[in-house]
Amino acid sequence: MADYPKALPAFRVSFERPLTITRDLFGGEDGIDVHILSTSADVDGTLKCKGDVFRRLEVRIETPFEAATRANFSQFEEAALATAFGWDSARSHTVVAAMSTDADEYLRASIQRGDTYRAGKVEYHEGSRYDLGLIWTEADHTFVITSQDEP
Repeated sequence: MADYPKALPAFRVSFERPLTITRDLFGGEDGIDVHILSTSADVDGTLKCKGDVFRRLEVRIETPFEAATRANFSQFEEAALATAFGWDSARSHTVVAAMSTDADEYLRASIQRGDTYRAGKVEYHEGSRYDLGLIWTEADHTFVITSQDEP
C-alpha cells in the first residue's frame, strides 16, 4: 500500500477504507481488509489484504475509453508489477504489452465467434506464489494480481 502510490506520483493515488456492512457473506474471505484505489485518473481498483499480507489487487477501466485513459491504465499495470515483484520498468512494460496484445486478440476472436460471454483473458503465473490476469470485455478491462499464499 505504501509503494504503489509512490510509483504513480502523477495520479494522486491513495487507498481508502470503504464502509462495509455484512453478515458473514465473505465465506472464506473472513478477516480480509478491502481498500479502494482512489486516483485522479479514470482508473478504479481494489486491494485486499489479510492483516499485513497481500491477497489481491485489481485495477480496471471502463470502455469505451480515450487513448490517454488506456495509456494511464498501462502505467497502473506496470506500477503494480514493479511494486509487487521488484521488476524494472522494461520488464514490467514488456509483460503488460504482451498481455494486452494477447487479451485484445482473444477478445476480438471471442466477438467474431459470437461467444455468449465475450472476453479476452490472459493468465501468467509468477512462480508458485502469484498469478497475473488480464481480462478484457466489451464493458471493461481488468488487471489482477493474486497471491496463492495462505496467511
